[in-house]
Amino acid sequence: FLRSGSAANPVPRELVIRPVQGEEHRALDAVRRADGHWLRRWEATLPPDSLEHVPTFAQYVRRADIDHREGTGLIFGVQVDGAYVGQFSISNVHWGAMSTGMLGYWVLSEWAGRGLGSLAAALILDLVVGELGLHRVEVCVRPENERSLGVCRGLGLVEEGLRPRFMHIGGAWADHLAFFIDAESLPEGGLVRRRWGSSAID
Repeated sequence: FLRSGSAANPVPRELVIRPVQGEEHRALDAVRRADGHWLRRWEATLPPDSLEHVPTFAQYVRRADIDHREGTGLIFGVQVDGAYVGQFSISNVHWGAMSTGMLGYWVLSEWAGRGLGSLAAALILDLVVGELGLHRVEVCVRPENERSLGVCRGLGLVEEGLRPRFMHIGGAWADHLAFFIDAESLPEGGLVRRRWGSSAID
């Protein structure tokens, strides 16, 4: 289900998507940093007048593990043939009357355009909405990020419209396009089955 980019990038033998905990975050972060030239322009930044501070890596890991235990966030590492190639995160989870969360993700440059982002997003949304009980998950994407827009539109997520100056990115407040999926709009059998057919999950 993943497209081969070239002879140097064959179709993988094994794709694994699983929660990341503890020191596993360090290995995943090293992969992200190594591809910083590709990913940095999409990363969130703190506005100059913010009273918050960038957490240390230890603080980040501690917070991520607490969120995992408390059900308020979940970070998935994506591995191809044993090597990390991306991260998908469910964050800002609120249960109760809202029962909502947000999906964010990054994929290494060598895997861009090969279908990995779409497949991983579909699997995770099927899990958190179809099985774990979140009612609604939002995805907010920069209008310039054509590949990420392609993921959302290709999966048939509902497009809500533009959110001006939604998040501080690369040193400035940036507009985002908002998409969502909820329990009512999740197709019967899930996103993976609708996009790739029953053979993808049988």
